[in-house]
Amino acid sequence: MAAGAHGISEDDKRRSTRMAARAFAGVAVFAAAFIAVCLGIGALAGPRQVADTVQLSAVEQQDPFYVLLIGSDSRKGTALYTGKASDHAQVNQHSDVITLVRVDPASYQITLVTVPRDTVLPGESSKINDTLVNGDPMETVKAVQRLTGVEIDYYMMTTFTGFENFIDTLGGVTVDVPATVKVPDPSTAEDVTVQKGQNQHLDGSETLVFARARKEYADNQDAVRQANVRQIEVAIFRNVLNMPNESDIDQALVSLKRSTSTNLDMSKVGYLAVDFALHKDDVTLYSCTGPYTGDVNSSGLWVVDQNSQAWEDLMAAVDSGSDPSGIVEGPAMP
Repeated sequence: MAAGAHGISEDDKRRSTRMAARAFAGVAVFAAAFIAVCLGIGALAGPRQVADTVQLSAVEQQDPFYVLLIGSDSRKGTALYTGKASDHAQVNQHSDVITLVRVDPASYQITLVTVPRDTVLPGESSKINDTLVNGDPMETVKAVQRLTGVEIDYYMMTTFTGFENFIDTLGGVTVDVPATVKVPDPSTAEDVTVQKGQNQHLDGSETLVFARARKEYADNQDAVRQANVRQIEVAIFRNVLNMPNESDIDQALVSLKRSTSTNLDMSKVGYLAVDFALHKDDVTLYSCTGPYTGDVNSSGLWVVDQNSQAWEDLMAAVDSGSDPSGIVEGPAMP
């Protein structure tokens, strides 16, 4: 739809484009996720078509920027919580999903980069996912900045229950499941099975199980899991782009605010992502992984060396807006 259809100037259109893209970064994901923060259209009296209700606001930045999507493995608030320090992820937590998202407002381009959770930075003994042990996501942001060499403006973090609730708000996601998996849903502690197959529509519980499954794969277990996570993130992205009216988008935003913690200024989130939705056919989405080849260390833990040259080559492509897929070859899927 042409911007002039509502009497919108070209300058306003460009500002709207930059604003929508800037906000949209927080969503591409987990998150993880992570994508609907950019859809902050205000609540209205009833559903109206997105294309018929374009509203604009100013934005400070038009250059590409980065958001880090973090999936915490904390058991707090779930049926798996024991409160015992000796049990895994009870009084501490780890960033078991780490996706770096680059957003280019000018070109409608979004790039997802998996940061393998088992990566060990030079001169350190702990893995990069241990940076969340004290509950401060900025420590994870700093570590990823060291690893990738780019400045990360924002983060968005979600938990097991927050992620599951958000997926249900979106009406589920459709993904290709490479192998049948069975993992306990932390919310209930009951096993949930997700069947192998293409175009499988999963609800929140099933999506969380699919995102957590790792030991079911023979080789490159976590690399395969992270490829599945990126697939979920892409599905979330497409769900949001195709939302038909403002009430759906507003509901997704409300759910996201309840389901995540972030340093994004939520007061500026209103009336965002409309331009992305209107130009969904122009959106380019790239997806790739950082180097994930590893080995067992002297403590018996699987670790991934930084591989500085591979990261330098990968991020040169990402930061320039090029297609980074294939620079680090992804794992063979089951």
